[in-house]
Amino acid sequence: MPDGGLLLTPASVRAVGEAFRDLGSDSWFTEPVERLLAAYDPAGDPDAPEGVDVATLVKTYDIFDVWFESGTSWNAAMRRRELGFPVDLYLEGSDQHRGWFQLSLLPSLGATGHSPFTSVLTHGFTVDKDGRKMSKSGDNALMVDDLMDRYGADVCRWWVSSLAFENDIKVDTEFFELAGETYRKVRNTLRFLLSNLADFDAAAMSVDLAGINPSSVDGYVLEALANLQGEVLAAYDRYEFRRVKEALYNFCNETLSAFYCAAVKDRLYCDDADSPRRRQAQSVVWWLAQALCKLLAPIIPHTADEAYRALWRVAGDDTSRCVHLEAVEPFEYRADPDWAQAMEQRTAALKKLEHAKTAGIENPLDAEVVIPAPKAMLSKFEADWADMLGVSRVTLVMDAEGIVVNDLSGQMRCDRCWKRDVTTIARSDGGALCDRCAEAIGLAEPA
Repeated sequence: MPDGGLLLTPASVRAVGEAFRDLGSDSWFTEPVERLLAAYDPAGDPDAPEGVDVATLVKTYDIFDVWFESGTSWNAAMRRRELGFPVDLYLEGSDQHRGWFQLSLLPSLGATGHSPFTSVLTHGFTVDKDGRKMSKSGDNALMVDDLMDRYGADVCRWWVSSLAFENDIKVDTEFFELAGETYRKVRNTLRFLLSNLADFDAAAMSVDLAGINPSSVDGYVLEALANLQGEVLAAYDRYEFRRVKEALYNFCNETLSAFYCAAVKDRLYCDDADSPRRRQAQSVVWWLAQALCKLLAPIIPHTADEAYRALWRVAGDDTSRCVHLEAVEPFEYRADPDWAQAMEQRTAALKKLEHAKTAGIENPLDAEVVIPAPKAMLSKFEADWADMLGVSRVTLVMDAEGIVVNDLSGQMRCDRCWKRDVTTIARSDGGALCDRCAEAIGLAEPA
């Protein structure tokens, strides 16, 4: 004001607030006073000093209170726009307990009687691998843009998800190298699942998952998926991203790559294309891929969405499918409770196969495994035992004293599936095929 006083009344502040709403806060620096006070009428302001003339006012550039401005962002950004109040989460560094968190809480309590947030999450700060503060002057800083260019956004996010973020975080390029290796295991698992669905139409060919035999490998992996989904969603709710990452990685690395994918690879590759066993496996593979994409989406959003679009065969310019717009569907399945005992037997059999390498059986498909089994389990898992171990044949014997590995290398091998199957014979084209492979290629009758 001409006399050096300040114009600061509720009405003038509201007028500037309207200008900020329409023009942005930078308008204080870019717009004239008349534009900032376009909604202000001194004559209608009972608190205005005498003789106020908007044309004579000048802006002051003193800082009012940066903490009050950021501490009332809940009102400007959320409450006034009806986007949700109180907000779900305030996220900041551990130095903000007496900063933004506290100075957001106090105005909200005073103005509304409620906290502006329902939960608060704090994190530590990045330091170098020796625990020193990172800075450009200290020549130990890692630039985010450089890390993105070198490793990609999803590898960087995958690394972040592995951290105990409540404490200070050590950063070094070798950590991103390791993160890249585990990320690629997950990506390659998705690639395997997708690559086995090229001839699969989910709408026309899917089997009812509820009707799958609980004693089959398909039943086993469905229960594992149901358990994974429950664990991951609960961990997301608690912001336990490290637990999410570990659960997803272990599922891809152990449950899928080391067990299920290895077990069903033979039927996916060698069964007749329309065989019930293959279509059932593809139904499970399709469901696994969809569920994994959704569970991975918050952590590796680009990989998850690319895989999800490939699963649904969405063209590049088609925006009708996006994993980030999909909800995780409720899913439950209970496998046969005897799977725990069967997996113990499998572990013991794999050790025997490993020892058999020293006796000259280097390829598991050259082996037969004899496994002692309780009477109740003799028929339950028999159909999948050979694939579970990656061998040509498994014989379950009720009264066997221990696991035995027999050498089948003297028996004829199928040229297509490489199994030493008792039905393998020489066919009319000069090759050797088992009955299953001969039927799959349309050569059902022996020569």
